[in-house]
Amino acid sequence: MTDDELLQGGVNSVLRRGELVHRPAGRHTPTVHRLLTHLRRQGFDGAPMPVGFDDEGREVLTYVVGDVYESLPPGVRTTALVASAGALLRRLHDASLSYEQSAHDEWMLPPRHPAEVICHGDIAPYNSAVRRGRVVGFIDFDTAHPAPRLWDVAYAVYRYAPLHAPDNPESAGSVAEQAVMASAFCHAYGVEPDELLLDTVAERLTSLMAHIRDQAASGNAAFERHVADGHLASYEADIRYVVEQRGALLREFSTL
Repeated sequence: MTDDELLQGGVNSVLRRGELVHRPAGRHTPTVHRLLTHLRRQGFDGAPMPVGFDDEGREVLTYVVGDVYESLPPGVRTTALVASAGALLRRLHDASLSYEQSAHDEWMLPPRHPAEVICHGDIAPYNSAVRRGRVVGFIDFDTAHPAPRLWDVAYAVYRYAPLHAPDNPESAGSVAEQAVMASAFCHAYGVEPDELLLDTVAERLTSLMAHIRDQAASGNAAFERHVADGHLASYEADIRYVVEQRGALLREFSTL
């Protein structure tokens, strides 16, 4: 008999049963499954494959093998790893280009224009599988939605550089070191780190805060905990940090 393993995420409690994962499903889940199936048909193997639903109505997906980190610890946070995440995100976005959107699609987050690609919506170490010092897969596609490429890139850079204020427990590195990591991600993806990237980081965090407030106000217990734990204040501090360090980051970008 296969032992069950509870994988506690930031919002969902996830059950691993052998090589399969059982997760709470939502109205958006069938659309996400269609997206994941499309990505695999396009040759993108860095995401779970949908299997269906279990008797309790949870979605069932294949387990993506790899280490998952809430934030990258010293020794793991390397330019090579960060660059591998940028390259994998580019592959994901490119594979999504031929996804045929339908009037029946339901996404957890509203589409944003221009809808260049299907964004993952939450690219971060905690949604990345790492093997041998490289990001080999992304998990938890609940927040996937049509949006500009930079919408995903900016949030991923925020999490991977990371562009956090010094008081953030997940902050790491000086401004110069953060710029190196941000540049590694962007260059591997195929975009330049610039003013628009930093502006989009701030816009992306502002949008995230609004989503958290809306979900908490609707009675979502997980997001109520986020508010109680001070996540909104942390994001506000990180926005101020990115704005205050804008000039320094841009100067560092120009040298890389």
